Amino acid sequence: MRKKVYGMFFLFILFLLFSCTSTAPFVSDVTTSSDITIGEKLSYYGGKEVFVDEPDMFFDGEEWLERLEEEVENAEDYIVMSLYLGSSSPALENLFSTMERKAEEGVRIYLIVDGSSNMDMTDTKYVMTPLNYLRESGINLLIYAPLSFTHVVNPSQLLVRDHRKLIVIDGKVAVVGGMNLNYISIGAGEKNQRDSMYLFYSPSLSRLLLEEFVSSWNRGSVDQIDINSFNTYEGGGKYRAWLFNRDIYKNDISISGMYGSLMEEAKESVFLCPFLPCADDNMKKSIKRAVERGVEYEIWCSQDPRAYLKAGMAWSMADIVSTTGADFFDVTKDENGEDYPLFHMKMMVVDDRWLVVGSSNYNFRSMALSHELVLVIDSPSVASKAKERAQESGGNPVRLEKEEVMERKEEYGSLLGYLMVFFGG
Repeated sequence: MRKKVYGMFFLFILFLLFSCTSTAPFVSDVTTSSDITIGEKLSYYGGKEVFVDEPDMFFDGEEWLERLEEEVENAEDYIVMSLYLGSSSPALENLFSTMERKAEEGVRIYLIVDGSSNMDMTDTKYVMTPLNYLRESGINLLIYAPLSFTHVVNPSQLLVRDHRKLIVIDGKVAVVGGMNLNYISIGAGEKNQRDSMYLFYSPSLSRLLLEEFVSSWNRGSVDQIDINSFNTYEGGGKYRAWLFNRDIYKNDISISGMYGSLMEEAKESVFLCPFLPCADDNMKKSIKRAVERGVEYEIWCSQDPRAYLKAGMAWSMADIVSTTGADFFDVTKDENGEDYPLFHMKMMVVDDRWLVVGSSNYNFRSMALSHELVLVIDSPSVASKAKERAQESGGNPVRLEKEEVMERKEEYGSLLGYLMVFFGG
């Protein structure tokens, strides 16, 4: 009887997973149409158009932390932050103490942290301090979908995570990217993950991000906030951009449509940094279509030191490379053969013109099982600069032939690990 119950529960979980599938837009009639402009496709899939100037780019965790401390110190009215993983550690104590002091001085601070933070599967768990203490100084903290036994009755709450990273300060400073506020992202010094953040002085982008934040907060908290209580301003920039905020509860297909449309637009090159690449058939077909058109398609990725992720990614990359023909570059080690910190980069550059940055990985989970936030910028200068910085961060890329990727799969790849990364990565 117990086995039957477990089996039914497992089948229910799988039903929830696949019922949330939203990767069909990768190869839909809209995405692949040559009669629709790329701007029209991005708008069709829910991208909110905005104009931005060139951002300040940060590819070093310590550098970003120093800048973030400055921006928090200069805040006069409000700070809103949405994180995936958030916790304090020795290197982050100054930032959080500054936030506490600013809150006591009257600056309104709202912070959303995903409930999985307390189960962070990195070195953070040995040194981290949960952020609940921030409430004592008047910081408004919302833990999104905390992991608890009571969620067994609603398992979708265990599966769906808020993976977004955004910051708005005083309606003028807007930040998106892939770094968390935890030990391994920006608090571990030379051991920081390799990742990127993008800071814009943009009232118009700030307003869009604020709208997304307020919507998320009010859906998850009994303490509702009024967006009209936040000062916002006018002002854009010279580069056309689109903001995508994927809301899984709205059956949102925006991220899939965005990726698929841009890859269909590619004429010369695609530079993809996916962190945990696990693609279903629709996603692989999209890559293959680009490769067959003669597009130079590069995937830059490092091996995750965690055993199940390393095994899963070995299986996944063999699958992607063998079925699509994309080129795989391993950026795990430096020129001396020493391990680099994890390449946590989430970025795509198409034709050295279109830049995609934000929280989304190129995998099934980000397309179908996570709330994600992505910004697409149409600017050759910004895209080329970001690509160059990411390549510098890659350090010593090693292109692996198809045979080498398949050898890794045979040596330590695992179907179980692949499934864990596919649904949980």
